[in-house]
Amino acid sequence: MRFLSQLAAVGLTAASLCIVFLAWPVTVLPDAARAGSPQPAARPAGISQAAPGAPPASGPVRIILDVDLAEDVDDAGAVAVLHALANRGEAEILGMLVSSKNESVVPALDAINTWYGRPDIPIGYQRGHVYGYRNTKDPDRETPSRYAGALAEAFPHDVKRSSDAPDAATLCRKLLAAQPDASVTIVTTGFLTNLRELLDSRPDEASPLDGEALVKQKVKQWVCMGGKFPDGKFPDGGGEYNVMWDTAASVRAINDWPTPVVFSGFEIGNRVKVGSRLRDTPPSNPVRAAYQHYNQLQDREAWDQTAVLYAVRGARDYWTLSEPGLCLMHARVTHGYNQWVPSPGLRHRYLIEAMAPAALGKVIEDLMIEPPHGQGGKVTKDGGPRTDTGEGGRD
Repeated sequence: MRFLSQLAAVGLTAASLCIVFLAWPVTVLPDAARAGSPQPAARPAGISQAAPGAPPASGPVRIILDVDLAEDVDDAGAVAVLHALANRGEAEILGMLVSSKNESVVPALDAINTWYGRPDIPIGYQRGHVYGYRNTKDPDRETPSRYAGALAEAFPHDVKRSSDAPDAATLCRKLLAAQPDASVTIVTTGFLTNLRELLDSRPDEASPLDGEALVKQKVKQWVCMGGKFPDGKFPDGGGEYNVMWDTAASVRAINDWPTPVVFSGFEIGNRVKVGSRLRDTPPSNPVRAAYQHYNQLQDREAWDQTAVLYAVRGARDYWTLSEPGLCLMHARVTHGYNQWVPSPGLRHRYLIEAMAPAALGKVIEDLMIEPPHGQGGKVTKDGGPRTDTGEGGRD
């Protein structure tokens, strides 16, 4: 087993880490008191084959973005950053996935893509979402959002409900199969449900390969906004939001991913504040509306934006990369956490702050407020300019 060989490489035994395995007996630790853990309202990513921070060898970086776009607003900012980078020719958006459980999130994401003139970006929706680990209280809980429903009501989009979108893992297989080998960067800024489902997927009409083999063949790197480094726990013992939410999925995805992974941890975006300059964009901008509904257009931490920026531009002078190692994901009732284990032979790394947070925030916010191509962002479903001056509505 690949994971057992990884444990041996860092001098650990499977017996000492039995809590890692989802289906095996786990050491049951008391869950941290929720009042002390950083909550979503206060919370809150491989490695390039070229030298860290080097520009792409040729052409834009091929991106599949996986978001939750629900409990926090930085996902909306990350989508804006990716569209701006695509407009500059730095990125090619292959598709987007949604990892949260909320019927308004795919319509809201479709609305943002439509405003940016890309209404036909394929979007997949999770089908295997579970909250927590061995959580008997509310494993099927919906992911709340202060803004997704409002965006779905106010802005043009094609998808009426999230569950109308195709299965995320199936869509991701189709997208990967159509790309050259070792050419795709997957960026996750939410939960890891879809990546677990992708790894577990079986051969289909898109590819004769199973999920792990398809990922190994087509994915260049995975950039993950998730975890906390180098210590994976907060002072109260709680784990980082994205990796703890669907713990079983995080264990499978992080421990078994077959290509290089770079993590943009909680600490990277936590000191970078962005969002207030969205006031300078038109009311027709759904990203502005997301921040308006979330916190009245105040600055918010840029956790998710950092992962997108690294995925496209690399480290540059924004960050440095840690030494190689293993981000070991632990299962724990009712939520898991990550642990960093340095080891020179392994494929995980995490970002380390290099640029001053205020300067990095300006880089990110400049991208967030960059207008789409066309008529001030007012676009129809086919990408053409809108002739009305209203906000639009649910289709």
